[in-house]
Amino acid sequence: MKGKRFEFSTSASMWNVKSNDSETETIINLPIRLGFFIYKGLEIEPEIFLTIPEESDETGYFLLANLAYNFKVSDNLILFVLGGGGFGNGVRFFDITWDYDMNVSAINFGTGIKYLVGNTAALRFEYRFTKYSGEETYTYSWGRWTDELDRTDNNILAGISLFF
Repeated sequence: MKGKRFEFSTSASMWNVKSNDSETETIINLPIRLGFFIYKGLEIEPEIFLTIPEESDETGYFLLANLAYNFKVSDNLILFVLGGGGFGNGVRFFDITWDYDMNVSAINFGTGIKYLVGNTAALRFEYRFTKYSGEETYTYSWGRWTDELDRTDNNILAGISLFF
């Protein structure tokens, strides 16, 4: 990682929920980020965080701006912490993704490790805590309904990082 200025990384988490009528739903979370090292281990990580439900055409997304700091623990192991915020159109809720009118914001904090594989790649494992807030608007055949949103998520992700 020494001498590298950028990091492209992606991770994923997936879970399967079984409902009362024995049907299952699979949901995938997929953050995609491009990090810019601005000073030693300090990194700015713009990110798009996708939530993709199996049984729906409504993919949720959040645009986040994260600030991360990387601590080199050993030759091949890097510990990192991150925090940031952003906005989006969907939040996971009872195993589906609701579609909102772009009025949901989020803050997130996380920690994780990167295990270096050579000088240009790493395996990435992380924990992410996200707090959503805003107004959620539902559209039904009989009209619209707006409600306040106050929700938190805990997420464990695994993925890769590429340095260049």
